[in-house]
Amino acid sequence: MVKRKLKQIEREDHKLIVQNKPLSPLSEQFRMVVENIELMGIDQGIKSIMITSADPSSGKSLISSNLAIAFAQKGKKTLLIDVDLRKPTIHKYFRNGISLGLMGLIKKDVTLENAIVESDTPNLSILQAGIIPLNPATIMASERLKIVLAELEMHFDHIIMDTPPILAVADAQVLAGIADASVLVIRNDYTVTERARKASRRLEQSSKLFLGVIFNNQKQKLDHYYYQGGK
Repeated sequence: MVKRKLKQIEREDHKLIVQNKPLSPLSEQFRMVVENIELMGIDQGIKSIMITSADPSSGKSLISSNLAIAFAQKGKKTLLIDVDLRKPTIHKYFRNGISLGLMGLIKKDVTLENAIVESDTPNLSILQAGIIPLNPATIMASERLKIVLAELEMHFDHIIMDTPPILAVADAQVLAGIADASVLVIRNDYTVTERARKASRRLEQSSKLFLGVIFNNQKQKLDHYYYQGGK
């Protein structure tokens, strides 16, 4: 049982392509996405970016992780937050131990210094979700969450927030109104076109700035990503 779990962690770590293979074509695609995001936000001054998807199992957490690494590799002090308080995933990609994380900060059970953990990538810190609450929707709508996020913005150049699928629960739509910008992940040959359009419309309506869509093609031997900017 223990050996099986260790193998799974190693396999998930391997998917951090920007960290493990920084000179690969896939890593270059993530860097291009980062450049596009910075250009699109040149006037707005984007700091916090929310990543969501239309459906579960679309690869949004993996893309959030690789984007955060790409920002950090540019010398930007970056924080990756797991704001999926229903099914947190970020901890699968980073070996940083256990932390009370975001929920610890919201409940005032831990300080920023103890909640945030460093990653193997210079300039990249991780804030895990922490203990899953019984009422995620209430947490998302709380003033306390806004206060915590505002405090975090004072310490980092960029904050990447991995959130639940926007069509599954209301969490992502609420966060879209808090974050400076949002990005939608669509998995090719998986997400139905109408659901992709519906998710895009929700982000256009609720986001301060909808940056566009990242298409994740998981049918290929190596994951392939393609970015399409929003309107």
